[in-house]
Amino acid sequence: MSPTTRRLGRLFGLLAAASIVVAACGAAAAPALTDPKEIVTAAVRTAQAAKTVHVEATLDGSIQADLSGTGGSGAAISLAGSTAAADVDLTAGNARATFSLPALLGLSGELVQVDGTSYVKTTLTGDKFQSQKTSDSLPVNPGDSKSLVDSIGEVLAQPGVDPVKGDDVPCGSTQCYTVKIELTPDEINALDGGNPMASQIPVDLGSASLNLTIRVEKDSNRLAGIAATASLGEQGTLTIDLTFSKWDQAVSISAPPADQVQPAS
Repeated sequence: MSPTTRRLGRLFGLLAAASIVVAACGAAAAPALTDPKEIVTAAVRTAQAAKTVHVEATLDGSIQADLSGTGGSGAAISLAGSTAAADVDLTAGNARATFSLPALLGLSGELVQVDGTSYVKTTLTGDKFQSQKTSDSLPVNPGDSKSLVDSIGEVLAQPGVDPVKGDDVPCGSTQCYTVKIELTPDEINALDGGNPMASQIPVDLGSASLNLTIRVEKDSNRLAGIAATASLGEQGTLTIDLTFSKWDQAVSISAPPADQVQPAS
């Protein structure tokens, strides 16, 4: 899988929830910001200190996907009602996530990543977790927040990428800045030195355009959410909304009991 595909996967952040850029709690209110690049840069900077985070995601849209891997046009798959949630220990690189894709044969499941091993259990694979060593080939790595931070920095550095500050919006008990970024296929591909994206996932992302809305808490510069819409032409449209909460709250993530695990087939 190319670095671009991994980065775009991380920008969306999820399907089995996991590795996302985070921002640490601030002890004092942050000074007001007006420049959209400064707002996103501030969120990236505060990311380095966070230890844990809770992430929730909702997906929608319909995509034309070749799930068989035969190179055909594939079939339309609805993502309506799809959700995921994850607790992430950023210091240890561990995560625990649940996910549900009701339109895909009622698929739901659980992912646990601990000490370089991933444990996955779904309604299609039985009542035991299947274990395998976590690999960089995974589109989302729950513990690798630094790569996502670097990717956001690369997005801001691309020629022609002009973030726009939107209206402030409520974020729970506080207020959030909003920053909107539109990326063309060329700008997305430029993240990988201009090379087209290799597609080891069932959707060709090489011609995708991407609209991002980033929400950043005004009083702490913590990342509060990312809404993304990917337009895939004839392959459909994918939307995802990520929300971030419970910064630096205690979380305990451990491997499933041995009698609930079997090697991946």
